[in-house]
Amino acid sequence: MKPTALIRCAAAAVVLVATACGTSETESGTPIAESSETATTTTTTRAAAAPSRERIAPREESAPGPATTIADYIAEHDIRETPVFRGDPGAPTVDLPFPEDWEDAGADTPEWAYGAIYYSGPGAEEYTPSIVALMSRLTGDVDPDAIIEYAAGELTNLPGWEPLSRGRTSTLSGFPAYQLGGTWVQDGVTKVVAQKTAVVPGNDGLYVLQLNADGLESQLDIIGPATDIIDDQTVITP
Repeated sequence: MKPTALIRCAAAAVVLVATACGTSETESGTPIAESSETATTTTTTRAAAAPSRERIAPREESAPGPATTIADYIAEHDIRETPVFRGDPGAPTVDLPFPEDWEDAGADTPEWAYGAIYYSGPGAEEYTPSIVALMSRLTGDVDPDAIIEYAAGELTNLPGWEPLSRGRTSTLSGFPAYQLGGTWVQDGVTKVVAQKTAVVPGNDGLYVLQLNADGLESQLDIIGPATDIIDDQTVITP
């Protein structure tokens, strides 16, 4: 997929956004599930395909669905969206922490992403969990509250979507955010996804940061602690 916009993003399979997926709730984090035993497994009549072995596994173009998305809001209000990359003049700087056994994706970072990290510890043999950051600058008649309002739409429209917690407003490094997590089905494989969308005011527009966490449903215990740390330790410098 070639996401030109943060919101169509989700590429590396979404989260958090960095939505917290752990079993306990913190001030900044949201558990995707009270425990891994509560996760709902979505069934499919298709034979399950083998999970991707790519370090940053792509997800196809954003799924159409009934829920209004940020992309819909942008299109309907004729808002200009510009992808933002690390080092762009005037853009906020985002520093992600590195949880234990997680590494910078380096050359494997998608060309459209602001940054990415991946898990290389035990349990990554079958599938590599990842967290990808995307950023866009929105200019025009942009309402930050509307971005938060429609932030859940992308995940809600995913095939086989099952929420593992209620989405909620929160903060990321002190900036308004929305976070949500759940499972969805890709090529017959049930995956866990967490997404966190933050809005950062700038002199030249509104910056939207989206963090997308991706893994197999069985890797919830890997994704959860990592996103808790990202929730608590990510630093956004305007």
